[in-house]
Amino acid sequence: MKSAPTLQNIPPAAARLCLEVERFCLTRLGLAKGSRLLLALSGGADSTALAVVLHLLAPRLRLSLHALSVDHGLRDESAQDAVFTLQVCNILNIPCTVRQADVRKLAENSGTGIEDAARRLRYALLEQERVAVGADFIALGHHAGDMSEDVLLRLTRGTGWPALGGMAARDDERHLLRPLLATDAQALRTLLVECGIDWREDASNQSRQYKRNRLRLDVLPLLREENPSLDRTLHDLWQMARLDEDYWNTALDAALAEHPWIVGKDDAELRKNENGAEGPSLILPAKLLAGLHPAARLRLYVRAVRFLCRPAAGNADKDSDSSGQIHGQARARTLLALDDALAKGRGNTRFQLPGGLEAYLKGGSIVFRHKGLNS
Repeated sequence: MKSAPTLQNIPPAAARLCLEVERFCLTRLGLAKGSRLLLALSGGADSTALAVVLHLLAPRLRLSLHALSVDHGLRDESAQDAVFTLQVCNILNIPCTVRQADVRKLAENSGTGIEDAARRLRYALLEQERVAVGADFIALGHHAGDMSEDVLLRLTRGTGWPALGGMAARDDERHLLRPLLATDAQALRTLLVECGIDWREDASNQSRQYKRNRLRLDVLPLLREENPSLDRTLHDLWQMARLDEDYWNTALDAALAEHPWIVGKDDAELRKNENGAEGPSLILPAKLLAGLHPAARLRLYVRAVRFLCRPAAGNADKDSDSSGQIHGQARARTLLALDDALAKGRGNTRFQLPGGLEAYLKGGSIVFRHKGLNS
């Protein structure tokens, strides 16, 4: 590795790539100049490219950069990866912290898989570090290829539209940014080579033990044979999904402003049956539901479920994908059945939902609640 690159001393193609990322940050992400960013770095090509690109753009965008590298302790070389990340950050003049994570212990205690436990712990540590350094956002190194993988992963999990369109480029709720989401992975590696910056290869990325790897290694190459422009096509899908998401959020906000849902104000019968219930209950009033198209009602049900599920301690990630969106064929099928019951006026059926929730009709309204221990 050599001294820190600048936009003035790198090849024109590499500089153009950086300027494309700058446009994406300003137009798609709405990133304000002068922002403070915490970079999630692993030493791999993607996150290293993220550090290099944002270092090159920092003077133009007046960015203040910090970095965090999480040593998951799952591979013998993980400590060396952390040292390498520190070296890269030293060259780029980016302050960097390394945190240790006991992923195996979390997986055992929570009953989740290693991959899921690593992700949950990594994001928790990133958020802690973001607060500690006063950063506005956590910047992640996901690129266009990762977005394609994510769309397929959501498809196999039964994710509904518009979340099926892929991970968000900006997630204000979790303070996440993905500046490279429209950038080709190979172009990022070429930039690193041209800048004289090395990276570390994670052998676990070639393991077919994990679904995401199987999709990337086996399924996506076949799909790209059928459509060489697949990543571009899925990026177009992503753009349409973002537009639709904004439309539905606006429509639901307007409907709820006119007829708000009711939280924790159940009738006598509901209170009588709530012995041992955990968390709040929520009522979608009949006046609200009557004025909505079925497509809007389904999205309202998902919003209600997310509202009730997210506050549950330790469960925020159990039924969400990489963007935090709720997904799942079982849930979608149940919500479709719930809406069919509403349309047909059937109020004597309870619908069981993941996360310990149930829903039922009452007088044209729909009640969502955490099931009581004795119910």
